[in-house]
Amino acid sequence: MIIEICCTSKTSLSNAIDGGASRLELCENLLEDGLTPSSKFLKDVLDQTPIPVHVLIRPRRGNFVYTPEEIKTTAAQIEMAKSLGADGIVMGALNEDHSLPLTTLKNWVKMANPLDLTFHRAFDRILQPKESLKRIMGLGFDRVLTSGQQNTALAGLDLLVELQNIAKNQLVIMPGGGINDQNCELFFKAGFSEIHLSAKGSDKTAQGEPISDLEIIKKVVTTASNFG
Repeated sequence: MIIEICCTSKTSLSNAIDGGASRLELCENLLEDGLTPSSKFLKDVLDQTPIPVHVLIRPRRGNFVYTPEEIKTTAAQIEMAKSLGADGIVMGALNEDHSLPLTTLKNWVKMANPLDLTFHRAFDRILQPKESLKRIMGLGFDRVLTSGQQNTALAGLDLLVELQNIAKNQLVIMPGGGINDQNCELFFKAGFSEIHLSAKGSDKTAQGEPISDLEIIKKVVTTASNFG
């Protein structure tokens, strides 16, 4: 089982590692649903982290419909993360009609190659999720991070299972959104091999960012260990 922890601070990073997380999704500004981390923060993390680091590439808050300038910014951020030694890239985009901008995504995939690729929760606003999943598979992504197009992955569990049945062994469906130590077992029982969570506790950074809680992470990792 792969437990991916979303980290925005060094404290969260330490807790994720100490708690036994399998992988990190690194970003900043979780209060804005996560943005691309600075090159300095990314470099600091990569220099001290023994587990794989996937980097969120998201140039601004808000929707996932990007201007030509924002598409260039995203490309530059992919190059930055790749050059610093990230293990994977987490990215995504939509057209105004919530379909996939295939040309843009193909270019980003080509730039990011051979890194591991996750299509992020832009998927939760996409039209025709089942057909779109097939297109994402064709683009060369390794996984999709999604809550099943609901506010939480628990509420979206039915669609998540349908997507997993479509993806089979060609792509990983990674549930994320509201997953914690109280409900993670449901996803393991449903056959998912990876989950994503921020494991927010009551502590916050000086900037007000939530900190990943060590005990929550430990409990999730312990639960996962019962499923192989």
